[in-house]
Amino acid sequence: MISEEIITIFYSMDLITQGLLGAVVGQAGFKKTLGRKAIAYGAIIGMVPDADVFFKLFSADICAEMLYHRGFTHSLFFAPLLAPLAGWLCNYFYKHQQQTSWIGLWFWGLITHPLLDIFTVYGTQLLAPFSTHRFSFSAVPILDPFYSLPLLLSIITGWFLKKRVTLSRILASGVLLVTTMYLFLGVTVHDQTLKFVREHEKKPLVRMEAFTTMFSIFYRRVVIEEPHQFRVGYINMLRLTPIKWHELSKANVASRIQLIREIKIFYWFADDWVLPMHEGETLTFYDLRFGISEDCLKGYWGMSMAQDEKVYWEYFPLAISFTKVRDFWGLIFK
Repeated sequence: MISEEIITIFYSMDLITQGLLGAVVGQAGFKKTLGRKAIAYGAIIGMVPDADVFFKLFSADICAEMLYHRGFTHSLFFAPLLAPLAGWLCNYFYKHQQQTSWIGLWFWGLITHPLLDIFTVYGTQLLAPFSTHRFSFSAVPILDPFYSLPLLLSIITGWFLKKRVTLSRILASGVLLVTTMYLFLGVTVHDQTLKFVREHEKKPLVRMEAFTTMFSIFYRRVVIEEPHQFRVGYINMLRLTPIKWHELSKANVASRIQLIREIKIFYWFADDWVLPMHEGETLTFYDLRFGISEDCLKGYWGMSMAQDEKVYWEYFPLAISFTKVRDFWGLIFK
């Protein structure tokens, strides 16, 4: 029932998916020279950029995770800097003459991590530390079995094809090709969703975005910003029907956003997809990018500010049961 626990699961599954991708990269590109170590090390290397989540453990700043996660370790400059040193160390440790392969494994294992992350909703600072812009295609959800399972099957098969290296590498290369095509299919679905909504809207829009939900690229959470409110609705791109819109009024807090550091950072983190609402004596800011159904129109998390202007994180109740997951998939493929 607690969103914070579910969010922890999301982060864990995201980390596992990155490990799977790194392992398949190792299998496809470096198993011939490094053997099965390429798969094992590829999995570890693929998860290394997410070590930035531990920065918050050394900071009392409640914005630490927003500021540091998916920052420099997820930039395009991290892999070229770390790969030569890490590759040299691995080659020295194993006393092999495979330094080029080790450097290549580290480079591709690291660089594919942020390249995958930009296809999710969360946003990634690809140009850090030179730019704080968060790049996001909103193409695939953080949890997507259609992306992750082929990677897992490739690893299992490749691990046991110890002597059939060429076949193992061809299989892994094919899986990387198919899963990459799936990412771009997500981009296409995103664009088609926006096109569909625009064609059915009769009035000018301030902003609009089609975010992914939990398990599918086809079921989208559409958020439209208007001068005094947001509209939120869900659409199944496999079975197009008119969207049922829900109106959420915005509190007028434009002047306060610039004065409170934590709230200003939160708006940057959420790419301004933030709903401010007065709730009693508290002002709550909801991150509108995330939600799986009409049960969570305002999202999973946000920040609250009391009258003394003290700011703290909020995680909102979200119940996910096997019945709901089953009904969710039934809704998508109905």
